[in-house]
Amino acid sequence: MFVINPAYRTADFVRSFQSNYKKNSEEPFDKDGCQLIHHPFTCVNFADFIHLGQTKTDSDIASTKQLVDKAEAEARKLTFSRSINDLYTFNQSIDIVNLEQLVKDGKMDSFLIDLRNFLLSDVLPWMREITGAPLEEGKVDFTSSIYNPHDVLLCHDDELEGRRIAFIWYLVPEDWKADVDGGCLDLFSGPPEGEDDKGLAEGPWKIAASLPPHRNQLAFFEVSTKTYHQVAEIIGTRDRVSLHGWFHAPIRPSVEKVVPFRPPLMSPIFVEEDLVYRWINPFYLDMDQQAKIRRRFCRSSEIQLSNFLKTDAWEQLVRALPLISEQKWSTCGPFNRKHYDMLGGPKADAAALKGMPEVVRELYSLFTSEAILVILSDLTGINLHSDSMRGGSKVSTEPTESKRPRLDENTQEDTVAQKNGETTYGSLTTPKMRRWKVGDYTLLADADIIQDSWRLESVLHLSGYGGRGKEKLKSKCADGSVDRWQPSWGGQLIYCAEGEKDELLTVNPADNALTLVYIGPGTASFTKYINHRAKPIQSVHMEADTEKMPLKNNCETPSAFDFSVMYYEIASELQRKNGDSAEDSADEDGDADSESEEEQESSDASEISDDGDEDEGGDEST
Repeated sequence: MFVINPAYRTADFVRSFQSNYKKNSEEPFDKDGCQLIHHPFTCVNFADFIHLGQTKTDSDIASTKQLVDKAEAEARKLTFSRSINDLYTFNQSIDIVNLEQLVKDGKMDSFLIDLRNFLLSDVLPWMREITGAPLEEGKVDFTSSIYNPHDVLLCHDDELEGRRIAFIWYLVPEDWKADVDGGCLDLFSGPPEGEDDKGLAEGPWKIAASLPPHRNQLAFFEVSTKTYHQVAEIIGTRDRVSLHGWFHAPIRPSVEKVVPFRPPLMSPIFVEEDLVYRWINPFYLDMDQQAKIRRRFCRSSEIQLSNFLKTDAWEQLVRALPLISEQKWSTCGPFNRKHYDMLGGPKADAAALKGMPEVVRELYSLFTSEAILVILSDLTGINLHSDSMRGGSKVSTEPTESKRPRLDENTQEDTVAQKNGETTYGSLTTPKMRRWKVGDYTLLADADIIQDSWRLESVLHLSGYGGRGKEKLKSKCADGSVDRWQPSWGGQLIYCAEGEKDELLTVNPADNALTLVYIGPGTASFTKYINHRAKPIQSVHMEADTEKMPLKNNCETPSAFDFSVMYYEIASELQRKNGDSAEDSADEDGDADSESEEEQESSDASEISDDGDEDEGGDEST
């Protein structure tokens, strides 16, 4: 029933292809509908690949078009599972080989099994001949994927033990257009020559080729540690169907991948008290409110504090960020780890911040100060500074079955330094002011993950998200537009534990909301891919301060901004001996102000206090 397009089996074609396939040449090969490129790595497209061969007399398939239509129809009948994680969002079928028993039992048409047999009997030996790859006889992985609108498969290299050639047979509509529908096969190159001395790590830094899918087209490439590629987001309204898989070969030596590293830590700086009172909402400096927040944090190890910055300071900052020169922003990568813009680049030290607006420099100073360590200690009970009112609250080290930490409200064990009356403090990472646009993300493969330390992760979502304070209880304006970031856009901050399928926590961003999460070894976070639905929300009118600030917006596309820092506590002898902690199941204080278990587990925002006006009154949510 199936045959390879006869044009690709002639002696002349095979000879020409073989001589060009192994060349290390920038010149593409284009012959009889076959296109071969060598940059950024060798990849081949065969147009009109499968033709109709001999058919049974009772077959209703009379043309190649009908054959391809039948393949798509049978692929769509498969049982698909929705696959979603940091790297991809799409629908995946089981391997076609698992259909054999159903076919034998007469419960399924044999079409896809026949197609798989054709791959083994015809395509595999032909591919072995034209590429020279020592493909294993009788072995193929073969499955189907359907990408719905806004689905994506982000940058990866396909390398897995034994895989040698990756192939994709496209079943998209005849009139599929990449600029309207998306779904291209993007190929990545490494840093340009001369750029590696600027601190760029090896890996995929640029989309060097973008290959649109076409119906009945076969694409393939040999898998290696450098074959970084992705399926670009489906931006149209139609889905993208393909049948694809891998041929196998003996394992080749491979380059060992980069081991995750610990980002450099810094000590906090001194700032005047005035800076704290000008920036932080007084609600979060009130000792009674801090105690309530701390009790909730001690139960769940995470909290989101809305309206964390004072409104006037926050508005000045929000107006300043889009006006910063584009040259001050650097793209962070590589693509197989993350993709977003960062102010000042990966180092973002004091020198990099010179020339930034004063309001931006003040935010950096505040969140790298001893003062913020004291405040965060009082809000969470984590021992970040010996001057905290908590006097050094500790993590309980009593073993339980839970992997989540327990922050013990009543523990008063001091560090050695505190007993000696010394001022001690934890450490922190260099802050990251990040700018997020459509197409940005981080992955769990990000080498900034730390596997051996407990830390407090702090993310202040600044602007572009909407949903400040009580406004976040609604999502649509009278005119039908939205006033807060929608979950369907992506951009959520998601926490996962190593070896577990379920997410530990999903944080929905909102303007001027500080998210604090206490996490330990084997736990990491990622920012979900921001898709083309996303429409960052302007919460502050840029016209408000025209005399002091020019109106020119240097950010060409709508963006959202956040500010992240990781803090490390002062370790006690007990903590150094015990790495695991238990989860507190209930508040032991018996305080009348503490919330019920149902309330504390709610994902909706809940007010701690009704004191203060709407702008400056804080609220916290889990």
